[in-house]
Amino acid sequence: DIICTVNLQHNCIDSKCVDMCQQHLHQEWIQTIQIKPVVDHQPTLYFFLNAYSIHNCDLIQLIIPEALHNV
Repeated sequence: DIICTVNLQHNCIDSKCVDMCQQHLHQEWIQTIQIKPVVDHQPTLYFFLNAYSIHNCDLIQLIIPEALHNV
């Protein structure tokens, strides 16, 4: 059963995400010729927990390892 949701943000700084790539923009379902630069994210196991979106902090704290509670 799902008891709550959380918002995680990719940690670009520690993951060294410095490369950019080009991505086509879409208008509705159609790809356009316009492009925009986007970050080429590197794989990581580390994320930021968006504290401003916490509605069920008591439930979320139950699954976070004790060592990370004060980090």
